Formats: sequence, structure tokens, C-alpha cells
Amino acid sequence: MKIILAFFSFLFINFSIYADGHSGKIHLEGFGAWSLNVMNAGNGNLSITYDGLYSGVAMNGTQFGNNSSVQCVGGLTASKGKFNDESGICKFLFANGDTAFTKYTGTGEIGKNGTSTYEFIGGTGKYKSISGSGTVTRIQIQAAKKGFTQSKNIFKGSYKLN
Repeated sequence: MKIILAFFSFLFINFSIYADGHSGKIHLEGFGAWSLNVMNAGNGNLSITYDGLYSGVAMNGTQFGNNSSVQCVGGLTASKGKFNDESGICKFLFANGDTAFTKYTGTGEIGKNGTSTYEFIGGTGKYKSISGSGTVTRIQIQAAKKGFTQSKNIFKGSYKLN
């Protein structure tokens, strides 16, 4: 009986360690800059595409994406300065060369803070079958160069390596 209890204890501990190492919370904070391509039709009516880079640091004891490099490519169409159709894809590049990809959607006002939701859609290496989702909060910063936008971005959510 002691052998069976010891076996189940060993099995439970190993499954717990496996689960803890393959899922978790996400809390990344960092800064990014995006090059803009804008068609301005006047009166707050705009079509915008962007391509940019972001660097994230894991916060509050989380590990996912710490010191990762992220590229996001997306776009939106604004009417009277507001939009509800922002969408794009981000690629997380980790220190070991593995990647994870998200797709996102957002709403907001041009030049103001905003939020979007994201979900993982795949990756490479250990992130090949990643799943999960979360939110991104964008805090606008005055851009230092014309034709760019800059922001602080805060990713929160959870992930699981399937």
C-alpha cells in the first residue's frame, strides 16, 4: 500500500511540475514605436497601416516574454476620429529564437489611449501549439519623429503550451 501511495504522490508531483512549467499568466510592460502609413480624408476620417517594434519586460513575478522583441503589423479605418476595426498580428521573438504569434482587434480614438484583445495563433519551437488570450492597454506617448507613433503597451493574459 505504501508503494502505491508513493507512486501516486510521485505521479501527482511530476504532473504538477509539468503543468506549472507549461502555462501561466502574462504581464508584460514595455515601449514601442510604429511607422505609420496614413491616408487622411479630413474631418477625422483616416485609413492607417503600421509596422512597429516593442520590447517587453515581465512584471509581478511572471516570466512569459521577458526581454522579448515583438513586431506588430496592423491597421484601422477611423471615422470622425474613432475606430472599431483595428486588427493585426504580432510576432514575439524570444531569446532562444522561438516565436509566438498573436492576432488582435481593437477600438478607440485616434491619438488617445486604448485597449485591444489578443489571442495566440501559433508559434515555433516550444511555442508551436501555444494557446491563450488577454488584453493590451496602450498609453500614447508624443512621437519624437513625424510619421511614427510611440506608446507604452501593457500585455496581460494567460497562456498554455499544449
